[in-house]
Parts: sequence; C-alpha cells; structure tokens
Amino acid sequence: MISTNYYLNYYNLIKVTLFFLFLGNLARSFMKTPSATIELLMLGSLLFFSIIYAAQNYTVTKGSSFIFFLLLLYLLMHTLSASIVRPFDLNTNFFLTLQFNLLEFRISTLSYFLPLIFMPLNKEYIVKLEEFFCILIKIAIFYTIFEQTLSLMGFRGLFEALYSNSGVVSANQIGVKSLGMYRIWGLVGSPQLLGVFHIMTLFFMLHKKEHFWAKLSILAVIFSTSKTAYLILITMILFYLLYKKKYALVILSSIFIFIGTVVLFNFYFYLIESQSYDYFNFRQFMGSITGYVNLLMNIENVSHHDGFSPGGPLYKLIMYYNSNPMELILGKGITYSFMQDNLISDSPFSNYLYLTSDFYILTYFEQYGVIGILLLTYIFFIYPLKKLINETSYLNFIPIIFFISMLHYPPQISKLMMIIAAYPLWNIYLKNDVQKQ
Repeated sequence: MISTNYYLNYYNLIKVTLFFLFLGNLARSFMKTPSATIELLMLGSLLFFSIIYAAQNYTVTKGSSFIFFLLLLYLLMHTLSASIVRPFDLNTNFFLTLQFNLLEFRISTLSYFLPLIFMPLNKEYIVKLEEFFCILIKIAIFYTIFEQTLSLMGFRGLFEALYSNSGVVSANQIGVKSLGMYRIWGLVGSPQLLGVFHIMTLFFMLHKKEHFWAKLSILAVIFSTSKTAYLILITMILFYLLYKKKYALVILSSIFIFIGTVVLFNFYFYLIESQSYDYFNFRQFMGSITGYVNLLMNIENVSHHDGFSPGGPLYKLIMYYNSNPMELILGKGITYSFMQDNLISDSPFSNYLYLTSDFYILTYFEQYGVIGILLLTYIFFIYPLKKLINETSYLNFIPIIFFISMLHYPPQISKLMMIIAAYPLWNIYLKNDVQKQ
C-alpha cells in the first residue's frame, strides 16, 4: 500500500490571512463577495487546524484560561440551542433557521474564537509573526494619514469611488466633515471604529518599542475624527498612569478631567440656551456626547416637545426583561445584525432583531444575559486590568480598549479589529508553557 503525507505550513497560512485581513476592505472594493468568501475560508481553515492542535496538545493549567474557554463554549451553545429550539418556537424550517444562525455566527460571533489561531505557533514563529504584524500595522497607520491628507487636498471623491463597491459607503457619509476633517474609512472600513483601531495600534507600537510609529498612531486617531476614540484615548491616559503606578497623578488627572468636563458642559449648554452659533466644531462634538446619552433611553421624535420620546435601547431592554425575568440569567438568545433588504424584519425572526448597533454592550446583554456579560467583562476588562497593574506588557491595554469601545460600537464584527485584540487575548489566556520557553 502506498500512502502520501501532506504537510501544511501553518505559519505561512496565518501570514497570508493577516495580510488579507489588513487589505480586505480594499479587496472588497473590487470583489466584494469573493473577498468575503476568501476571508471566511482562511479564518475557518486556521480555526480548524488550531482546534485540532489544541485537542491534541493543549492542557488548561490556569483558571483564567478555563474562563476564556467557558466564554467560547457559552457563545457556541447559544448558537446551537437557537438552531434547535427556534424552529419549534417560530414554526420555521430547520435549515432556514440554521442558515440565519450560521450567518449571524460568521458576522458577529466568529471573531471571539480568533485568539485560538495563535495556539499552534511556537516561540520562534511568534517572534517572526510579531514583526510581520508590526509591518502590517505600520501600513494601516500610514494609509489612514494618507487618506485624510489626500482627502483634504481635494481627492475625497477618489476614496468615495474606491470604496463604493465594498458596502461601507452610505449616502450620509459622502463629503461629510467633522472637526474640519473628513470622516474617512481607512483599512478598517468604518469611520466610527477607525480611531479605536489606532488606539490599539498605539499600544502595539509601544509594545514593540516603535515610539515614532506610536506617535503616528496618535495622529491617525486624530485624523479618524472618531469622537468615541478621542474619549477612549483620554481614558487610556488614566490607565497609562495606573500602569506606571503614578497613583497621585491618577487622582489629580481624574479631578482635572471631572472639573474640565463640568466646565465644558456648562459652556455648551450656555451656547445652546443663548442660541449662539459660535464655536461650531465644539458644539458638534459636545452635541454628539449629549445625543449619545439621550438616545440611550429615548428615540428621536420630531413631534415630541423636546425632540425625544421613550423607546431607546436601554428602555427596550428594561421593558423586555420586566416582562421576561426568567431570561435575565441566560439572555434572550442570539439576535440578528444583518438587515439588508428587510431580510430579518420580513421573516419569522423579526422578534430577534438586533437591539442596536450603537450601544453594542446592551445588545450583547440582551443576547447572553447576566452570565454572558460577566464572562465578557472578566475576560476583556477585569483580568487584563489586573495584569496591566501587575505586569509590564502594553498588550494588556488592548482588550480593555476593545471592551470600552463595546459601550458604543460592535467592534467584533470587523475581523481586522478583532485580530488586533486576538493576539493579546492569546498572550493573556492561551499562551502555554512550551510557547513561553
């Protein structure tokens, strides 16, 4: 009998996948569906081989690793249980339900499993991969600065035309400016997430001691015009002082930020009450913050006396769990974020529409309940914060940044965003004794 052995160069596969993820938004501009399919196939292949490797070689030796795997199992069980139970609850076809659940898994849940793809790599390849990661991140930083600079020079239409086929350009983003700069997409493909992405690249560059590129990351955050990113960056200054054990500065900075915030809001409300049109960019920035708070509990209603009426995502969440308190622990189950052409609202799954994409942490809580939110908070915030205080790695900042961004956006939908967070998560939870040698 003749047998043939086939060997896979896993390191090259992961490099090609990372390269494609970084350029994926540009690739979708030319071939949207094929690019999305290739991305899924490559990520699926990495996860397939990494799970096989983990089953054969990995042993859980610490409690934090167990909790991380518990989160993955919890998310997976929600998808499986929805596929089994909902055909009976909604009187729908099993295969249609499975199709919807798998599509939502690909869009919204798959990213949480990406830290697994680094498990088969030994220390030698991890060092090489970090260097490759660093090169790709530098390209992303340069591209953001390049896109904003050329846009301000009058070439904005070039980028709008380039991204028109990728699905990231909407009518309300064409020619839009904020703080005197354009709302750009970058390699992330989202003006909202681009700034958060570059805060994460900032700390990766600090981890690699690339201080020049760390400064360029800050410039890229500014060029992103993401107000959420600006606020997260200010928050990270406090965490940085905590990391450096400058406790007195943490207290003084917190007091200064609090007083500054009070003064700024008082000045903003004074401008509104006096109907002043001065300081347009300032009013726009502060208006975004007040709008965020207003829309948390309310919805815009032009017929209402103050422009808002009850019905925002937090209001809906409270009303739902008031009526269904037994679901509070495990959650409502997965809801669906893909809504093109009323695919969900015109289907039997209309009761499982995404609660909101603007306050993702509420959507996550609706889906996975108290258990889910506790697991998420521990893995992305509490344990990394503990390591940030006790260790010297800048990588511990990245899951915290990712978690804070969840208060506004669903960052896990962007595989590029998640791959930047996945590497630190692997480093914190899944790095085994062999890889530490």
